[in-house]
Amino acid sequence: MVGVSHRAAPVAIREKLAEGLDVSSIFGLMTEGIVREGLVISTCNRLEVVVATDVPGPAEAVINDRMAGAAGLKVETILPFVHRLHNLEAVEYLFRVTAGLDSQVLGEAQILGQVKEAYRRAVTFRTVGPVVSKLFHKSFQTAKRVRSETEVTSGTVSIASAAVETAQAFLGSLSGRTAMVVGTGEMASLAAGHLKSRGVGRLAITGRSLERAGQLAQKFGAQAVDFQDYPKHLAEIDLLVVAVAAPAPIVTADTIPEGIKKLMVVDLGVPRNVDPQVGARTGVTLRNVDDFKTIVTQNQSLRRLEAEKAGGIIQEEVLKFSQWLLSLATSPTIKDLIKLAEEARAMEVERTVTKAGFSPEQVEAVEAMSRAMVRRLLHNPLDFLKSCHRHGRADYYLNMFRRVFGLDG
Repeated sequence: MVGVSHRAAPVAIREKLAEGLDVSSIFGLMTEGIVREGLVISTCNRLEVVVATDVPGPAEAVINDRMAGAAGLKVETILPFVHRLHNLEAVEYLFRVTAGLDSQVLGEAQILGQVKEAYRRAVTFRTVGPVVSKLFHKSFQTAKRVRSETEVTSGTVSIASAAVETAQAFLGSLSGRTAMVVGTGEMASLAAGHLKSRGVGRLAITGRSLERAGQLAQKFGAQAVDFQDYPKHLAEIDLLVVAVAAPAPIVTADTIPEGIKKLMVVDLGVPRNVDPQVGARTGVTLRNVDDFKTIVTQNQSLRRLEAEKAGGIIQEEVLKFSQWLLSLATSPTIKDLIKLAEEARAMEVERTVTKAGFSPEQVEAVEAMSRAMVRRLLHNPLDFLKSCHRHGRADYYLNMFRRVFGLDG
């Protein structure tokens, strides 16, 4: 796994990478023979590439170069923020990410859906194979265990609710306040819900689609505002929450009318939806996703014990995946042994029935008897092969089997 996340990369770097690599890049790496399979996880807080490869060094270098190129940056600019994880460390990290344990807000539920969507895209592009497919299905199962067996998601706050808490800390009680949400997607909907739960008096919702803004407004008992007209309402509100998927800021210093006395602007976008210069306007206070770290830290402290329990679950699942990976090494020997036995059986049956001149019914009976005999003879050896990775000397046993049965010619 190679990538960047909110752990090390500031929002200025993350927003440039947000529209970076897509899954088609993995297909390109596959055709070049650099990786065998893989996918890309891209969210507002992370861009991570997960691949199965026989040449990790060259693969990592190419991925770094393409991440930087897609973002229009020099590779030297992103390298200080890039994390690199190999083998079981990468497996454990992915399981933690999918379970919400590496999120900016501990235990948030959105990341599971985002990882599943990344997997679905990779399936569509046919960039996943047996290893990555098994890895991600196991990560989904692990996330489900964490959510059902721990309280790490109990009372979990999302980035949207953390933003609303930040606004409340600045403005005081939100009861009776006037707020506007710019956006009609999932994040905007979450923000609107949290604002209503905190007692906001009047809520307006706007977006590029007035129809969708109307539907969301109806859901929360809010007022839908035409996107072209929303700047006219800014002098009347206390809080503006901006949550849209846009490649560049849609709220600039020119958007804010003169004479604002006290307006808080909360930017939930990565890339940022609000130009940083907005915060320099008189009477305006601007906050973005990197400003919610205090609430995130408090959230993590409250859930530390549950997170430790979740960590134990993840270790169990990493071990299971590790055992599955090791078992893959036995597959070629199992196939070769079955093929050897089948060829010997077929040859002897052919020789026997040809000499004896058996009827079709007799040939069928001999075929059935010989197959049953081969299955019985191979039962214990195959069972042992399938479990030899648990004995700690898998290579020794595999070599022994191949020599005993002459599988290497």
